[in-house]
Amino acid sequence: MLKNIIFFLVTYLIAVNCLANQPFKVVVGFSKPPYVIQESRSGFELELIEQILTSMGKAPSFVFIPFGRSEKMLALPDISAVMTANKKTFPENKNLSKSYIDYQNVAISLKENAILLNNIAEMANYSVASFQKADKILGEEFALAVGNSPIYIQVAHQERQVELLLQGRVEILVMDIKIFLHFLNELGMGELRNDIQFHYVFPKTPYSMVFKKFDDVKTFNQALLDYKASEKYQKLLDKYSF
Repeated sequence: MLKNIIFFLVTYLIAVNCLANQPFKVVVGFSKPPYVIQESRSGFELELIEQILTSMGKAPSFVFIPFGRSEKMLALPDISAVMTANKKTFPENKNLSKSYIDYQNVAISLKENAILLNNIAEMANYSVASFQKADKILGEEFALAVGNSPIYIQVAHQERQVELLLQGRVEILVMDIKIFLHFLNELGMGELRNDIQFHYVFPKTPYSMVFKKFDDVKTFNQALLDYKASEKYQKLLDKYSF
């Protein structure tokens, strides 16, 4: 009898350990430094999610794809969660976590073009390049404006957006200000910062995780609260000067 109990306990512990070590596949968009840096599997947002999921006993494995494909990826059987999600990108999904990060999207133009934007609607007068799904994420007013714009394109690799503006291919970019400044410096054009005009016509955009299983949502929300009260979170903020 004792041998049977010991055998059962050992078998159970092995099974639990194997389950805990199974990859927890998380979909994430292409590089958006300083939030996500695909090449080194780093960045403020990526490291934040990795540390929270690890504290939950998960073994996160990141799957990098174009941001516009994120919604469809969650339906795949081996995908457990998607990063940088909200109700606008996953309108029918009820497994969204609490917000863990805000992006500050801005309209960006060259000062030499003397563009004045008092509101989002006025972007209809200019050629615009944005990140993927911006027309869903940034609301109906933006979708209507770019729908009437002479040129509107969505770009998967956001460093290309910066090049389009500097080359005069578009008049306005729409992207997160931290991402823009990162790529401007990476292109060796940081000195052009004073030639750039930022138009703060958008509110901050909060993002959440979306999970396949509802139980993971509840666990993540608590782990997020615990993490934000920890020294690890402060160290991560300091690391990326957030």
